[in-house]
Amino acid sequence: MVLRGDLGQMTQKACVKSRENFQKAQEGFLEAFGTRCLQYPVAPARIALVSRPPLRDVATLAGVSEPTVSRVMNGREGVAAGTRAKVVEALAEFGFHDIPDPSAIRTGVVGVITGELTNPVFGELSEAVITRLARHGLVATLGVATRNLTPESRYVDEFVSRGIDGLVMIAGGHARMDGDMSLYDQLAERDLPFVLVNGEDIGVDVPYVIADEAIGAERAVQHLLSLGHERIGAVLGQRMYVGTTRHELGVRRAAAGRVDVADTDIVSAPFTYEGGRAGARQLLTRGITAIVCANDLMALGAVAAVRQSGLSVPNDVSIVGYDGTDFTATSDPALTTLRQPFDDMGELIADALVSEIDRSRRFRDRYVFAPELIVRSSTGSAPA
Repeated sequence: MVLRGDLGQMTQKACVKSRENFQKAQEGFLEAFGTRCLQYPVAPARIALVSRPPLRDVATLAGVSEPTVSRVMNGREGVAAGTRAKVVEALAEFGFHDIPDPSAIRTGVVGVITGELTNPVFGELSEAVITRLARHGLVATLGVATRNLTPESRYVDEFVSRGIDGLVMIAGGHARMDGDMSLYDQLAERDLPFVLVNGEDIGVDVPYVIADEAIGAERAVQHLLSLGHERIGAVLGQRMYVGTTRHELGVRRAAAGRVDVADTDIVSAPFTYEGGRAGARQLLTRGITAIVCANDLMALGAVAAVRQSGLSVPNDVSIVGYDGTDFTATSDPALTTLRQPFDDMGELIADALVSEIDRSRRFRDRYVFAPELIVRSSTGSAPA
């Protein structure tokens, strides 16, 4: 570290003086009490406490924060290799060499950061992940990210400061077109184990696990075509999300060469019940007889829109959801949907994180799950 000007010279002198005083204090303590310490079991603990160098002076010498020095001294992960080297070098100046290996220390706690639980898909997938982690002997702390109140980055900072062993990040910034990808670069630089779920491969060398919306939407449209529908529309999420792009790709791919899907037949709306209802209302004015929705909540909203228009599901309009959350089996009508394989995904996600933590890194790849079509009573033959 290079400090410039008078302040830099004063700071360097202060660090040197602090090291000298610290070493003299050590020597004086051992000279005065060393023999007596050998007679009492409690004494070595006192020596260990006294022999730790002052955080402030080490931080100043290394040019880092005191919490960073503390993490290095306690063998915690979450410190970049270059930064750790500076702290280790500064600690050596104070005669402190007993620095634990971060890979040898585990808290047994991991963080799972997910989207708002008002969307049931996040709760069901998180539960599957947490259940599998528990079988590995790991305890999960859940963080529910909201863009304006508690963003993903804040949870990351909090979890890292608490020394968690690793992170699972479900549909975070990597699922947005405008997401801050630097967060993941920083985690990789710190060598903190993490797995990215239901987003996009952003070029960071970690495991990726996704349920492919394109495959799901393609299967939904193929099902509707098999029922004789020719006027097919879609209520998808906001275009800022990667999943929306994949959903639209699947719709157009399945429809290509068989039916026309105009741009106005694909509506963008929030991933909510109200978003589904509003989007469906627009499509009904265009004579659409079948609607593919981006999630199950939106599909329920679409059902409400159809009924409020004096029509029925599925006699007049067929509705297909996506996610396959538990309530779809008992809704009115029971929803035809594309089910994400939550249990299988949760198992792979947890196993991948454990492999990152133990450094075997056997799952560093992109794993794509195909949603399963579950046919229920919200879809039927096209009206005559």
